Amino acid sequence: MSYKFLNLALRQRLLKRWSLMYSMQPESVLEHSAIVGILSFLVGKIAQQNGRDLDLSKMLSHALLHDISETITGDVVTPVKRSSDTLYNEFKALERTAEQKILNTTPPELHEAIEEAFNPGGIEQELVKACDIYSAYLKCRLEVAFGNSVEFGDALARMEDAVEEVCNNYPELTTLHQWFGEDSDCSVDHLITSSEE
Repeated sequence: MSYKFLNLALRQRLLKRWSLMYSMQPESVLEHSAIVGILSFLVGKIAQQNGRDLDLSKMLSHALLHDISETITGDVVTPVKRSSDTLYNEFKALERTAEQKILNTTPPELHEAIEEAFNPGGIEQELVKACDIYSAYLKCRLEVAFGNSVEFGDALARMEDAVEEVCNNYPELTTLHQWFGEDSDCSVDHLITSSEE
C-alpha cells in the first residue's frame, strides 16, 4: 500500500511564509522547518551541556514537523492568528484537525512516532517554540538588512521583544544568541574571514 505522508510533507516547499508581506528573500515552510531544526539541535545540545534533561531526538522530530499542518491549512501570519482569542482558538482547533488528517496518511507503524512529533509536550516542545520565535527574528533581521524595513521593521521590533522574553525564560537561547546572533545579517565573506582570525 502507498502512503501519502512523505509527499505531503515535502509540499511544504510550495508554501510561502510571511504571505501578507513582500520579502526580499522568499522563505518556504519547508525551509523554515529546516532552520528551526538547526536551531533546535544547537539549543538542545547547549541545554544538555548545561545539565538539562531532554530528549534531543524528540525535539528534532518536533522541529521538522511543527508546521506540517500548514500543508492543509496554509500559512497564516501570527498577527492574524492572534488578532482575537476566538480566532486563535479556532486556528489551533483547525491545526489539530489537520494533524489528524495528516496522521491518517502514514502507515500504522509510524502513527505513534509522528503523533508524538506533532505534540511532544515538555521542555522539548517549549524549546522548539523558542527556536521558532528565534527563526522569525532572524528572518526579520535579514529582511531589514536587505533594506526591507517598510515590510519588516515593525515585525523586527516585535521579534526583538519576543527574543528577549524567550532568552529570559530559556538560558539556552541566551547562549545561542550570544554565540551566533551578531553575525546573522552578514555576508559570506565576513562569515568566512572572521572565523579565520
